[in-house]
Amino acid sequence: MKYQPHHTCISVRNLGKSLEFYKMLGYEQVHQYNEPDGSMSITHLKLGSSFLEIFWYKKNEAIAPLDYQYTEDLKDIGVKHIALHTEDIEVALADMKTKGLAPEDTTITMGRTKVSYFFIKDPDGIWLEIVKDDRYK
Repeated sequence: MKYQPHHTCISVRNLGKSLEFYKMLGYEQVHQYNEPDGSMSITHLKLGSSFLEIFWYKKNEAIAPLDYQYTEDLKDIGVKHIALHTEDIEVALADMKTKGLAPEDTTITMGRTKVSYFFIKDPDGIWLEIVKDDRYK
């Protein structure tokens, strides 16, 4: 039996803001289901051969965004971030700053595992790692 990545699932507070954010990263919306009473929605976005499944519940609109510190919660059990690969990390960082997705003080780090990366947050405080990893080519 062989497996390959299919999707990551997140829940969001504001579907419109989240769709705008992920579309700026290159995701394309491919499916949407809306509960007839307007209480929830499921949206599928595609990037390459992978999908992002987004759940939105009306009851979550008023809650505050997450306030995770990506370096502080790594020791705790659970999913930590979504990672997207880029061929040019410097151009990617400049692009994220131009789009207003990365604060001006965001810097590129060379990690212990010998990949270069930086992090941004989506509208709900979910961390996204932008990574350049040429180790296994």
